Amino acid sequence: MVDLIPIRKTYKYEPLTREDGAGGRTYVYGKERLPSVTTILSKTKDDTGLQDWARRVGEAKAEQIRNDAATVGTHMHSVIERMIAYRDLPRPTNWLMLRGYELGYRLVNTFFPHLEEIWGSETPLYYPEKYAGTTDLIGVYRGKQAIIDFKQSLRPKRPQWISDYFQQLTAYAAAHNIVHGTKIEYGVILVACQTGETQEFSIAGQEFRDCQDKWMGRVARFHALNTPSVS
Repeated sequence: MVDLIPIRKTYKYEPLTREDGAGGRTYVYGKERLPSVTTILSKTKDDTGLQDWARRVGEAKAEQIRNDAATVGTHMHSVIERMIAYRDLPRPTNWLMLRGYELGYRLVNTFFPHLEEIWGSETPLYYPEKYAGTTDLIGVYRGKQAIIDFKQSLRPKRPQWISDYFQQLTAYAAAHNIVHGTKIEYGVILVACQTGETQEFSIAGQEFRDCQDKWMGRVARFHALNTPSVS
């Protein structure tokens, strides 16, 4: 019998303590308190489009849509994490939970046949003195060492809409490379849409390196804005 999901413990990943506060999420490693990847992305992005959308649909409706999407996404990730760990799933108790389960199983069924090795799932990573975060999956996908992220969406995405997703991948790759001595330059976004489609987006080579440069620019900008000035 062949395992549905192969797991290979290639690297030792150190646990990080996660803290959520008013200023965003931070990770504690030793004496370092590092901002999360998602916090840096949030604090350095242009959210004009999101604000316009919220005004059009109404703030209450926008908040409900965001909360429902977050709940569905949480349950989708739970399916994948528990399958990788060979843990049972609790019985779904509401429609959002059931929808998340369906999206998770769809991603596994569609894309995991291309997954050759898993090095880590929900893996904490840090880049010394710069940032930290938790990546969905690290391993070998379609024959390449890869950082893989799972997303759910109300409708299909277009590549030009998900630049932050690509930068998130390059952030985790840079952290993994500097700490573990790897040379990962391949990132994959796997999307399950609530309209029934699945999508795969990838970034590699020079495009990956250019995206990583943009990410490091945002890291520098974040730290410049959040470092107290010395008079």
